[in-house]
Amino acid sequence: MARKTPKKKKNHLSNNKKQTTPNPNSWPNHPHHLISLIKRQYRWKNITTFGCVTKSWISPSRQCTKNSQLPQLNWPQLVEIREKQRDSNQANAHPHILPTSIFNHWCLSYYYWRISFEEWCPGLYFKGRFRGRIVVMADNLSDLCLWEPARHSMRYLPPWDPNLDFKIAILTPSAEDPDNYNVMVLTGTNSPAFAFYRPGESVDRGWTVENCNIKEPYDPSQNMQFSNAIGFKGKFYALSLQGSVVVIEDIDSCFRITRIGADRAVPSKLSRQFREYLVELDGEILLVFLMSRKSIDVVEDVEVFRLDIAKLLWVKVESIGDRTLFLEDECCMWVTASKVGCKKNCIYFTHHRVDKWLIFDMESGHISPAFGSNTEIQESIMWGEAMEME
Repeated sequence: MARKTPKKKKNHLSNNKKQTTPNPNSWPNHPHHLISLIKRQYRWKNITTFGCVTKSWISPSRQCTKNSQLPQLNWPQLVEIREKQRDSNQANAHPHILPTSIFNHWCLSYYYWRISFEEWCPGLYFKGRFRGRIVVMADNLSDLCLWEPARHSMRYLPPWDPNLDFKIAILTPSAEDPDNYNVMVLTGTNSPAFAFYRPGESVDRGWTVENCNIKEPYDPSQNMQFSNAIGFKGKFYALSLQGSVVVIEDIDSCFRITRIGADRAVPSKLSRQFREYLVELDGEILLVFLMSRKSIDVVEDVEVFRLDIAKLLWVKVESIGDRTLFLEDECCMWVTASKVGCKKNCIYFTHHRVDKWLIFDMESGHISPAFGSNTEIQESIMWGEAMEME
């Protein structure tokens, strides 16, 4: 469990002295021309995921491999690699800021932003996002809200217990009301494993917190614990630490695991470490692996899989056609390449928050610096021209 953090009182800022948290992270951390594209054309609807999970392999213990009743433990096991700034309760993390130009495009005045959010929580921690909606946590790690900038809307979510881990929040449209969203929080543990909130429920009712008592198929000595998830068409699709995929549905006013996939969501090639991204691309769920084989500081290969919803199996993807994916540690999105003027069938990504973008060409299989060649610079100019023509 996370260490208990003393609860802070909500404080109102005076007009003379404005309280700030140092060194906030700009969000989203994407190239400026892509931000222009988002605010003028896509309006965040193609942003569908929080970010990535980093995993590494460990060998099973000798004692486990000698146990004939648990042959599955011969499979290599996975552990999650967490950076200090991505601690479960964000105690050491930096808050986020959004470019002023985005608010201007949404007709949100600086006054509204300052009164509604900076006085509510001087530090903003983005804990999850789905299209135009963002789950925001305050400095005291208990106050949460669901923010919809495009609709000029903010609603409070039930307070979070600072004694519980908080990994990420995931949203998916409610089956009863598609304009509202069910919210699921992953803790990264198995007790409790989830917390749920339905739209329309009283905030005073709090979160519905549930354990996971299902054994992990790839480590039957442990119950499943979940590290990644995505909301899709009214359901939650979650990945366990060991790579099992499950479907979580709202049935009879209870959220339940209704299906477990038969195969393991791991790269097909050997690697020392890999980052996994669950993203929605044009009506499909994709799983992208950025693999580090020789050095954990270098991405040397990329693999893409599509989830067969009916069979709940991962199918290798060789091409994403006239689409381009942008992957960043806290924000992923896709665009239609021909409408924008960028290179199709490619995946742009960053590594360890370094202000440097790389590009993976799915046709050639090569990784190269993005925006570093004359071709990339020309494409960047084309993007700017496309924006002016909108």
